[in-house]
Amino acid sequence: MNSLLNKDYVLLSLHSKKHKGADAVIAKVRTKKGGGIPWFTILDGDGKERINSDAKGGNVGCPAQPHEIDWFQHMLTTTRSKLTDEEIARVIAVNREFAARWLKR
Repeated sequence: MNSLLNKDYVLLSLHSKKHKGADAVIAKVRTKKGGGIPWFTILDGDGKERINSDAKGGNVGCPAQPHEIDWFQHMLTTTRSKLTDEEIARVIAVNREFAARWLKR
């Protein structure tokens, strides 16, 4: 899935307890307090936020429920430049498969 996402996005993971300076970066991009983790945002080339994982019902940082996966798909569809509809559908299919396994635990 990352190989597809890498067509449009630079994937970066920050963990406040593992990465030095992460707290400052997180505070800059996540201005809304609370909402749980994981949380993610899509920034443009200038570092301006385009969209984040805060949907109407709350943070969908690990999309597993249908409405969460729908929001993730919306995030990709509205910010992509190179990903095709078919490629996004593949990413979402992998996400749905993961969610089904995760929810059965």
